[in-house]
Amino acid sequence: MPNTGTKLHGKDGMIKFNGPTVAVKNEWTLNLNRDFVDATVFGDVNKTYLVGLRDISGTYRGILDNSGDVMLTASAAAAGLIELYSDASTLVASGSGFIDASITASNTDAVRITGNFRAQGAWTTL
Repeated sequence: MPNTGTKLHGKDGMIKFNGPTVAVKNEWTLNLNRDFVDATVFGDVNKTYLVGLRDISGTYRGILDNSGDVMLTASAAAAGLIELYSDASTLVASGSGFIDASITASNTDAVRITGNFRAQGAWTTL
């Protein structure tokens, strides 16, 4: 029998910043990039790379919470604990990080907030 894996729907995903769940957000991404240095030399038949440090980052998006948007406030704060959940109980990644924020207003849509985060130090992932 083939391994079919465990599948999740993102409808119950969430973001937390310094404890509380961040309200009215509907998407996040997580990038688990690493540094690669080209170490190719004369005579190699293919490129050769040295692997460096991780550079964890990601994005979020959603509706601006007019009652006090946690991510907007966090964009002016020091690093804080970021937790990314794929559903109500599955923690995908967590660690200290910095938040950016951008707000977009349109006459054909709700006022939205999007942004980026960058890890500050070690993170835990699935």
